[in-house]
Amino acid sequence: MKNTRMPRGRVIAVASALAATTALILSGCSTSSAGSTTSSGGGGVPSAVTTQLTQYEAAQKFDFSGSQINVASLKGKTIWWIPQDAGNPFLATVEQNAKTALASVGVKVVQCDGKSNPVDANNCIKQGIAQKVAAIEVDGPAPATISNAAQAAKAAGIPVLVGAGIDASESIPSYIAAISSQPYELTGQLAADWVIKDSNGKGNVLVETTPDVNGSENQAKAFEAQLKKYCPACTYTEKGVTLGNWASQLGPTTSAALSKDPTINYVFPVFDPMTQFTNPAIQQAGKANTVKVVTANGNLPFMKEMATGTSPTKAMVGLDLGSLGYQEADQVLRVLTGSQPVKNDYPPARLFTVDSAKKLTLNNTTFADSSWYAGSGSTSKLFASLWKQ
Repeated sequence: MKNTRMPRGRVIAVASALAATTALILSGCSTSSAGSTTSSGGGGVPSAVTTQLTQYEAAQKFDFSGSQINVASLKGKTIWWIPQDAGNPFLATVEQNAKTALASVGVKVVQCDGKSNPVDANNCIKQGIAQKVAAIEVDGPAPATISNAAQAAKAAGIPVLVGAGIDASESIPSYIAAISSQPYELTGQLAADWVIKDSNGKGNVLVETTPDVNGSENQAKAFEAQLKKYCPACTYTEKGVTLGNWASQLGPTTSAALSKDPTINYVFPVFDPMTQFTNPAIQQAGKANTVKVVTANGNLPFMKEMATGTSPTKAMVGLDLGSLGYQEADQVLRVLTGSQPVKNDYPPARLFTVDSAKKLTLNNTTFADSSWYAGSGSTSKLFASLWKQ
């Protein structure tokens, strides 16, 4: 069975950052309007949870469905790469792997930083149009935030693709040529599964989202839905901090939540770079021994930190970001060759704990070559076989 082909739920509207709401606690399960949700009931760990955890704690095969394409005509082309924030480790890793992938077929990549601002992202697209680039990849923002510039690019004959902004299973507007993403629903489910098992069905979780990254909300909703379904005794509260405000607001938001509810024993920052700010807040609150962190992405610095065993981070839903970079590159090549883009394909995901992370070789080489997932060099070899030159 394909490891990341999961059913997709309905897209949830993005909540405003740091929305303050009051949780309604009722018998059974209750839901508040915008900022937090709480569920209550009996405890225990269902077999469905342990079964899924067992499956994804193992190494994962990358089962890619794309067919072979001829890319010989693309040598010498230049594409514009626009990350939502070039300083975000996730986006930087995906971009670097995509550059490596595209360089292997003679395609040049030029970055234009979106700086966590839709105005800058749109201006980057306009610069790409002026430079008459072959294609534009926008990594992170939802398509709606770049609609005007993307439509102008399409009118100029330049395809615009998006990565990570929305789930790959979702419909895309006519001005977007193709989409790639991580498996948001699966990663949210696996993080929840770990909390359910680790807490024996009694976790009280602070869920921290990034409201201006649409996939963040998808991931959080999947996490919360999994708790509701399999952990009626678990409770959770959701808070949001926009990407550009992580450094200034994530720490205070975490501290305030832990102070308001001293019974919180888990924190789920939906992306691992967020732990740079949430973990120190947990430690400064004197909660390092009572609050555990589970997060997602599997970036190298945060995997290393977890492997020490001294960090609040105790579990990580890792994604093969090397594979995701190659997938995004593949989508660009398919669009430029007039081939059909691949639909509903995701990079391998794997659940890591402190113990399993300690067993890995954690360095730049293994991080980039799929060693932690399908095996060293498996991704580059796969795509080399698909791109005929």
